[in-house]
Amino acid sequence: MALSFTDDNSLFNFVVKEGNGIKGLVDSGITEVPPRFIQPPDYRFNKQQSSSPYETMTIDLSELDGPNHDQVVKDIVHAAETLGFFQVVNHGIPLDLLDSLKTAVHEFFNQPPEIKAAYLDGVTPNPTVKYATSFFPANEKKWMWRDFLKMTYTNDLDALEFWPNEIK
Repeated sequence: MALSFTDDNSLFNFVVKEGNGIKGLVDSGITEVPPRFIQPPDYRFNKQQSSSPYETMTIDLSELDGPNHDQVVKDIVHAAETLGFFQVVNHGIPLDLLDSLKTAVHEFFNQPPEIKAAYLDGVTPNPTVKYATSFFPANEKKWMWRDFLKMTYTNDLDALEFWPNEIK
């Protein structure tokens, strides 16, 4: 049976404080997006600014060091301002590293909420890793429909020390 949230406090507790996140909402079987996540029309993706609502811009980062540098920068800005996302190619990051990172993150998000909650902002003793759904959910009128695991990279030693043990 799907969970029901009678007010923003119960939703906040479930998603944020208990560490269930958006994945927990989806896994609970909800059938409608709670109003707290529905963005106002002027904040939503504007399909008129793109030739297709499914178009993804591909940015070739190898062009940054050449004569097309200014155009690549303009393309990044355009994609970020209109679509909100873009694909990068020729970035120099080995695919096996990206695959292992993707696997580790899936493993993290599949952990029980109490394990993920240890990395919540204001709770985590970890100075570089944060698990959240919105940046400041206690202050935001609308929340983003996402979960994220953010790590501020300082150096390799800190990365190895602070990356969650559950997914090393």
